[in-house]
Amino acid sequence: MSLKSKVQGQKSTHGRNPSVRLGTWDLGLGTPRRRRAGLTLIEVMLALAILGLGLSALIATVSRCLGVVRQAKNFQTARHLLARAELENPLQLEEKIEEGSEAGGFEGGPHDYRWSRTVERLGREEDGLFTVALRVSWSDKGRAAFEEIVTCLYAPEVKEGGSFTTQR
Repeated sequence: MSLKSKVQGQKSTHGRNPSVRLGTWDLGLGTPRRRRAGLTLIEVMLALAILGLGLSALIATVSRCLGVVRQAKNFQTARHLLARAELENPLQLEEKIEEGSEAGGFEGGPHDYRWSRTVERLGREEDGLFTVALRVSWSDKGRAAFEEIVTCLYAPEVKEGGSFTTQR
């Protein structure tokens, strides 16, 4: 056998112990052991910690989304009730507009919602300008919430004794 054929027949270990191969352990006893399949306790604990963080973030996000949906529903109900309060208690049909406030509830409707209206004079009395604030309020998990519409109303005083003539 030539030297070249001897070198070609040997497998190179590149300076490593020939008993250490991929997938085996040499414990110094000279007997190779197979690596066991599976996960270590640290790997399992790390995976559970990452999973727990992900689930807690997901639950917090879903909770916030449900809160936003509930809040949007409350505001939509309040806007509907603002229109209803204006129709049931019209201010424009009264003969004389006076400063003051009034409040009430909704018959046959949501019992936890209430309305209030405040009328204030804007400017001088002769101007006939008023601000009207109509508010629907409710309680959401112990916290007060409201939706309000503020409008300006022009209601000049009717003056008597004047005459109107046309020229031809």
